[in-house]
Amino acid sequence: MNVEAARLKLERIIQVIKKYRLILRFLLIGGNNAFASFIFYVLFIKVLGAEHYQISLLASWCFSSFLTFILQKLLVFKTKGNWLKEYKRFLLSWFIGYCLNAVSLAITVHWLAMHVILSQLIALSVITLTTFLLFKFYAFNIKNREE
Repeated sequence: MNVEAARLKLERIIQVIKKYRLILRFLLIGGNNAFASFIFYVLFIKVLGAEHYQISLLASWCFSSFLTFILQKLLVFKTKGNWLKEYKRFLLSWFIGYCLNAVSLAITVHWLAMHVILSQLIALSVITLTTFLLFKFYAFNIKNREE
């Protein structure tokens, strides 16, 4: 590969990164948040027992909500809007995500007889997309975004 071809490839990669930077930031920051939330969930499962998986889920979501809000606002969506208004919208979005997660767990644990930790891994993969859309189009309004 010559220098010109390498330069063109690099420029194409940079264009793709610029085009999808919001999604990439969300995957990076949101992925870390999801991982931390999952670790809290597992720790609560270990302490409370697998039969209390819904309490463990609630505790892990509550525990990680404020940090997730700060990281999403400042690093992913980069909004300058009213903090309280966005936090209220974030909490509603977060609550919807939590409810979907709780229902997913109930279905996979009780109806499909899956282990609670595996069930949560599956639920997180679906909930991540849902929360991204709720955050992008509701909690962190696009018109306030700094890019």
